[in-house]
Amino acid sequence: MESTDSTATAAGTARETVSTSMTAGNSSTTTAATTTAFNTSTPNHDGNDQPEKYHALVIDSGAIIKQTAFTHLHTAARHFYTVPAVLSEIRDARSRAHLEQFQLRLQSLGGGGDGKTSQQLETRTPSQRAVKAVSEFARKTGDYAQLSGVDLQVLALLYDLEWEGNGGDVGHVRREPKRV
Repeated sequence: MESTDSTATAAGTARETVSTSMTAGNSSTTTAATTTAFNTSTPNHDGNDQPEKYHALVIDSGAIIKQTAFTHLHTAARHFYTVPAVLSEIRDARSRAHLEQFQLRLQSLGGGGDGKTSQQLETRTPSQRAVKAVSEFARKTGDYAQLSGVDLQVLALLYDLEWEGNGGDVGHVRREPKRV
């Protein structure tokens, strides 16, 4: 996974606390549920003024249901993921249509031909290792009781992507909450 200095999370107070607390500021993976997930983009290192894309974006149901800035998500990352439980939360016709439009936009990009951008919203189930790490951390912050099973899966997928992108090295991910 490419490294950037910006990590953004926006998926509810408890989820945001856990995700932000676990990262040490060098993640290139983010969750998205509201526009605040995209206000921290940094300029490209090549000097052009286009915002740098995240390596991966984990889509939560809030981004689909609320449709907040969702029409711009297709330009925010190279790869897009979600968990099966998020898709099962999308029940109303308007949100399903919005999700379908997003998927069509990704397909129309055609991966950019660069091999660096996916053409679809990929659905993945997080590993038990990641669910355990995120759950333990959430218990330490006191947020566990406020997180749903879907919230934990979204955070765990974020953890898995960080693990994979760094060759299994997640030393930069906190194991203990930051004391304030």
